[in-house]
Amino acid sequence: MKNMVFAMELKGKVVPVTGTEHILQAKLAGRGPQAEPVAFESTVILSGNTFNESGSIDYHGYGKLKFETVGVGHLGQSPVAGLQSGVVNWKVTDAQGAFTGATGYITSNFTISAEGDVVDNQYIRLFIP
Repeated sequence: MKNMVFAMELKGKVVPVTGTEHILQAKLAGRGPQAEPVAFESTVILSGNTFNESGSIDYHGYGKLKFETVGVGHLGQSPVAGLQSGVVNWKVTDAQGAFTGATGYITSNFTISAEGDVVDNQYIRLFIP
């Protein structure tokens, strides 16, 4: 069993799903542990200051992870005007490519501007057979 730990920063946008008040779509990009391009997509269901999220992270040419929220995520105002900050933990629910069979968790600490700009700092720990 291989224990893989890495951190990365992703940037992108979150936008409301048309016709809904509490569902958002997030699309982010960055670089992964092997300097490969990373594409992140998720659906966020808001409930006040908490939320649930599910989605995927594609480490192009390396592998793909699917995830869902453990418990609930939290979102609130930051000390910076017009900027929200939040945190969420995800459990890996499916893994493909070099990650096939992996289990583990991802911690996300992020900010969202009033315009929907997201900066997401992730800490990933995977156990790969």
